[in-house]
Amino acid sequence: MKARVILMTVSFVVCFAVLAGAEAKQEGKLKPGLAGTFFQGEDFTRPEDETEIDVLDSVDNDWGSDRGNDWSGRWAGFIDGPFTGEVRFTARATDGLRLIIGDTVVIDGLDPSGPRTGKTVMEKAKKTPVILEFTSAHGEAQLHLYWEWPGQGRIIVPSEALSHDPAKLPDTTKSPVLAVKKPGRAGEVAPEAAGVVGIKHVIVYGEPGRFAGWPANNGVWIWGNEILVGFSQGYYKANERGHSIDNDRPHSNVLGRSLDGGQTWTVEDPENFVGDEGLEEMPSPGNIDFASPDFAMRVTDGKFFISYDRGKTWKGPYKFPDFGTDRLTSRTDYIVNGRNDCLLFLSAKESKVEAGIQDRAFCARTTDGGKTFKFLSWMTGEPITVRSVMPSTVRISEKELVSAMRRRHDIKRSDAPDTTKNWIDVYQSKDNGQSWEFLSKVADTDTGRRNGNPPSMVRLRDGRVCVTYGYRGEPCGIRARISADNGKTWGPEIHLRDDGRTWDMGYTRSVQRPDGKIVTIYYYTTNERPEQHIVATIWDPDKVK
Repeated sequence: MKARVILMTVSFVVCFAVLAGAEAKQEGKLKPGLAGTFFQGEDFTRPEDETEIDVLDSVDNDWGSDRGNDWSGRWAGFIDGPFTGEVRFTARATDGLRLIIGDTVVIDGLDPSGPRTGKTVMEKAKKTPVILEFTSAHGEAQLHLYWEWPGQGRIIVPSEALSHDPAKLPDTTKSPVLAVKKPGRAGEVAPEAAGVVGIKHVIVYGEPGRFAGWPANNGVWIWGNEILVGFSQGYYKANERGHSIDNDRPHSNVLGRSLDGGQTWTVEDPENFVGDEGLEEMPSPGNIDFASPDFAMRVTDGKFFISYDRGKTWKGPYKFPDFGTDRLTSRTDYIVNGRNDCLLFLSAKESKVEAGIQDRAFCARTTDGGKTFKFLSWMTGEPITVRSVMPSTVRISEKELVSAMRRRHDIKRSDAPDTTKNWIDVYQSKDNGQSWEFLSKVADTDTGRRNGNPPSMVRLRDGRVCVTYGYRGEPCGIRARISADNGKTWGPEIHLRDDGRTWDMGYTRSVQRPDGKIVTIYYYTTNERPEQHIVATIWDPDKVK
């Protein structure tokens, strides 16, 4: 695929001033479809005929190779609002497209790996100026544009919603300047990434007025270049002392999915993943095939869900036993040993822990397909006064495991102010989880009472171990460290970014792509994007220092 460089040469404002005038004065002369130009080059060069108007009468097209391998098109006109409120657009396109409605770039996906979905506010029956650009470089060209709104599922944008005024068209042989509003959307490259060598920040989800957070509380899964991550979604309410989520308004758990190694994302509401608080917990049925190639398991507190179709649908929630504890406080961390055999790394409330939140991590195992679960061992030994929770575990060998976990200790002294310490430790097991021993400290995760951040550990293909985490001290940001000796010692701290607006960010989940790059997913807030949003940072562990 050839790289595309689009030169913006004509004022966007002028283009739409022409269209807006047509809307006001020429509505009676409008004709069906969008009008524009076909180009013989895939990069909007060599227009076929600058004197002739080409009409795109449908956005449900399968041209195949009829027009050749390399070509492009740009069309303009009006689109009728189907609904008063927010309308979401989704495209299937080869290879690139850009959709501009009014003064909003709804889908900015001229790059083949760019986004394919976006949304804007429309008014029912109102004609709004629209520009649609499309590129093809493979010879099997398709363009299918869908829309949906509350109460209406996804359908093709009908031909009757598109119109143009042949007497008042902008020059579609030239491209508009993108001096327009670009709302947060899946797949957008975050502006703060500009100029950073070796690191790319991509927006998984973010929109004005909404809060998104805590991927580490939900889980991440990867199948080749397909990545699935869970996170919480709610409404934003500024809070400098606590989390900026409005707990008086609805919130739920959702999934973000990427099919191209984290370059672009869509947000899904899968069955039994959203609104799980109201679902009845059932005894585990057993006969779970942990080794199924499309298997995923999500753990939350004392229950778990399973999926056999890469998280599109889920079964559960199924109850864990209490393992002799008062209450489980677990998140998702497990290692599959075989079809019926799975290790789980959980946590429970422990009254002896001297911290504002009292958790202690432990290891459990099932060897009968989840019918029963056996407590194996506490993962941290004496003293048990230090909080241990949210382990992230990798297998080193047939019997060796290494786990990073979140630590906290609230030190109360009569001769000094109370002090809270938060950090990340690594423990190892040489007997498949039957026992554990301290291995090393990775890093501190803040400088005071911010409750630190959980780690995400991934074993790289070359055998090294990488831990990513959020740092809630100053400057707030996302960091990583790499070990070449299975966690005994650690290399220098890698600052993936240090531009966090407040401490309310982090909770990373990381995976390694087939090409060796790491995708680290977390929630974040910056001065440019004050609402907490979900970001995927794509980085090369061999190049970033």
